[in-house]
Amino acid sequence: MWRPLLLLVLALAQVLTPLVPAVQDAAFLQADRAGEPPIVPAGYTFAIWGLVEVLSVGYAVWALLRPTDLTRRLAGPLSVVFAGFTVWLLLVAFVEPNWLPLLVFLAMFAGLLTALRAALADRAEVARWSPVGRVLLWGLLGVYTGWTSIAVWANLTTALAGSGAPVTGPVAVVAQLAVLAGATATAAAILRWTGGLLPYAGAVLWAFTGVAIGASGAGQPVLAVAAGVAVVLVAVLAGTLRPGRRAPVPT
Repeated sequence: MWRPLLLLVLALAQVLTPLVPAVQDAAFLQADRAGEPPIVPAGYTFAIWGLVEVLSVGYAVWALLRPTDLTRRLAGPLSVVFAGFTVWLLLVAFVEPNWLPLLVFLAMFAGLLTALRAALADRAEVARWSPVGRVLLWGLLGVYTGWTSIAVWANLTTALAGSGAPVTGPVAVVAQLAVLAGATATAAAILRWTGGLLPYAGAVLWAFTGVAIGASGAGQPVLAVAAGVAVVLVAVLAGTLRPGRRAPVPT
C-alpha cells in the first residue's frame, strides 16, 4: 500500500506547495511577466493547473481505495511526475531560473509518457474500472501530458531567454517558430499514438490558444498566426482519429 499512499501525499503536495508565500510571490510565476518570450502562453491559461491538481488528487484517492495491478504500476511514474512539479515550483521560487526547470519538466514528461504507455497497453483492464476511475485516469493522463508536452517547449524558450538569447527581432521569431513547430509535431505524434485521446487534445488546444493570444498581445503577429495554425492542425487531427480506437503501443 505504500506506493498508492505516497502517490496521494505527492498529489497533495502539488496542491499545497503553491500556497507557500515564497512560491506565490516568485517573480517567475507571475502571469505575463515582462521579458518573457512571446510564445509563452497567456497568463490565464495557467489556470489549467487547478484542473490538473484536482485530477491528481482524485485519481490518487481512487487508486488508494481501488488498488489494481495497473494502479500499482502507474504509481511509480506518476509519483515522479507529481514530485517533479513540486520541485519545479520550489526551483523557480528559490533559485534563479535557468536550465534546471527544463530538466525537471523533461523528467515529468518522461514519467507521463511511461504512465500513458502502461495505461494504453492495459486498456482492457481500464475498461473494467468504474466510470469514475476511467474518467480520472484518462483525464489525468490526457490533461497533464497535453499541457506538459507544450510546457516543455515553453520552458526551453524561457531557458534560452534566461541564457541571453533575444526574445524579439528576426532571429528570435525564427527560433520561436521552430519551437512551435517542434511542439506541434510532438502533439501530433502523441495524438496519433493515443488514438485521439480527447483530454490530451483539449489541453494542447488550450495551450496553443494561449500561445496565440500571448504572442498577439506581445505584438508578434507572425508567431500568433503560427500558433493559430497549430490550433487548427491539432483540432483537425483529433477530429479525424476514430474515438476509442486502440492506439499502437511502442515496444
